[in-house]
Amino acid sequence: MNRQEFIDKLFAGAKQAGIEECEAYFSSGEGFEVDVLDGAIKEYSVSESSGMCFRGIYQGKMGYASTEIEDEEAIDMLIEGVKTNALLLETDDGESIFEGSESYPEVECFDEKVTQISAQQKIADAIELEKLTKAADPRVNRVEGCGVQTGTSCVRIVNSKGLDISCRSAAYGAAVAPVVVEDGKVNFSFAMKASRHPGDIDINELAQKSVKKAVEGLGAVSIPSGSYKCVLQNDMAGTLLATFAGVFSGESARKGMSLLKGREGETIASPCVTLTDDPLLKDGLASAPFDAEGVARSRHDIIRDGVFETLLHNRVTAKELGKATTANAAKAGYAGKVTVAPSNLFIQPSDKTPEDIMNEVGEGVLITSLMGMHSGANPISGDFSLGAKGFMIKDGKKAFPVEQITIAGNFFEILKNIRAVANDLEMNRPGQSCIASPALYIGEISIAGK
Repeated sequence: MNRQEFIDKLFAGAKQAGIEECEAYFSSGEGFEVDVLDGAIKEYSVSESSGMCFRGIYQGKMGYASTEIEDEEAIDMLIEGVKTNALLLETDDGESIFEGSESYPEVECFDEKVTQISAQQKIADAIELEKLTKAADPRVNRVEGCGVQTGTSCVRIVNSKGLDISCRSAAYGAAVAPVVVEDGKVNFSFAMKASRHPGDIDINELAQKSVKKAVEGLGAVSIPSGSYKCVLQNDMAGTLLATFAGVFSGESARKGMSLLKGREGETIASPCVTLTDDPLLKDGLASAPFDAEGVARSRHDIIRDGVFETLLHNRVTAKELGKATTANAAKAGYAGKVTVAPSNLFIQPSDKTPEDIMNEVGEGVLITSLMGMHSGANPISGDFSLGAKGFMIKDGKKAFPVEQITIAGNFFEILKNIRAVANDLEMNRPGQSCIASPALYIGEISIAGK
């Protein structure tokens, strides 16, 4: 049977079985990945995935079931699965089926050019990226990793209240990790970029950037422990933001795992900080016209000029906390339960260059690498203690590389202490959420060194 026949029979059977409202969430995708080593293929994979989640309200509770096969047998299994799952639930989360928004924004997420690139061309791109990286500087000893990825996906949500919406997306990405050696000293770096449009990826620029970063870090030394003025490079500022992004989730607040619950209207950050979640961002890698519940999406400032405006919500967390949904319902996979996640989350850039804010610092430390995010950061309290690398700043410029240092602080305190935001925002990390930041001058921070 075709998909529409499957949906019609599933919904009719569900109604007959006493399921009051129901929804079918379909997700499919194709992925390609190639990694090369010394001009030859190291790893190569092509994948296809397709599945659907069926959820419905039975005896007042929302039950879930999923399948990868759409046939008569699956219909019976899904209906019984929803009924059994609903009866096993001890608590009611208050989930319901959404009837649909009045209208949906137009969001361009799919570039046909991604699907038109042959496997041979993607392999050639990866080999060329490695070649260009090795040729960028005589100090390049080897390339630890080099690859190209593409991915396409399609989501369709259909429910018994008449909703039927879908969205396709595609992306192309490349990454490389060179190792450089000079006078017995070794350093490595990593650079990657992803985009909705293959033409946005300049592999020569990526090779040059990765090698420059590795070479600059050669000969790094530790520095004395103390309190230093600190600038977080844009990618590291984004990494820190991603680590603590859960504090802005209504799901976390609902579970008592966010210190921001009930604090809307308070000043929680520096006036130069505006934190935005924008699912409609042009060419955003997490842009989409609707969320996992089928609610039309729109842009929201979580923090505006330092003032906390809103948590991110799905319909359940919004209802429980007495707020309106921000259309941030998400699913980790087609079979997952509906949760909350940001889309394109970023700190708004200013008109200052990174050089401008380093000049404001005068003397301090620029952090270009952070390690131990999973073990050294407490996502609830905001406390962190992380291994780091970077550069000493003297007279407003990078002076010499530093390593074997540990930075310690608190995310919430950093938000309050940000003194300047740069203009170098790069939204190029793919995933369910795309989280980024410009470079940040975060005031003084404690550094443990030699």
